[in-house]
Amino acid sequence: MLTDTPGDYEGTSLDSPAVDFRLKDQNGTTIALSDFRGRVVVLAFLDSQCREVCPLTAAHLRAANQMLGDDAAAVAFIGVNVNAQANTVEDVVAITSKWKLDEIPTWHFLTGSTEELEPVWKAYGIAVIPGEDEIQHTPGVFLIDQTGNQRWYVSTPFDETGTPQWTTPLSELLVRHIRKLLSGG
Repeated sequence: MLTDTPGDYEGTSLDSPAVDFRLKDQNGTTIALSDFRGRVVVLAFLDSQCREVCPLTAAHLRAANQMLGDDAAAVAFIGVNVNAQANTVEDVVAITSKWKLDEIPTWHFLTGSTEELEPVWKAYGIAVIPGEDEIQHTPGVFLIDQTGNQRWYVSTPFDETGTPQWTTPLSELLVRHIRKLLSGG
């Protein structure tokens, strides 16, 4: 049950292996999720052309990285592109710069062909619905622990009418869960 009290929402606790995948990042380097074993991974699915929700998510990722301080070195921030029409390395380079995600030293915005991206979306339950002006997709962020297991899915909670509910800011919620994972929790 959702309430109007900030802080009640924690996200959805998960306990299953994170599906591995391999895509190119904004530097043109092929990266696998498993390359980050030993670190906590913050995994977000973002539209490289989004002008509304994704830039806000990016701002929360930057804020979380800043709030982590010295702990940030033990965390990898990874975005997976959900825009099959703007899926080049140049597309993710441009938006990484525009959203200032390059301020996160461990940021990787991964992209690939539609054939490479779709299995990743499916593995994480990300619905991608192309539209004329924008792409709608499942929002939210996954937290993956140091051993490669999904531990949390955090998004905006909605009530039964579809109204967003008041909650702790995404950045604060991510930091709280990341610190627990870093301390073995």
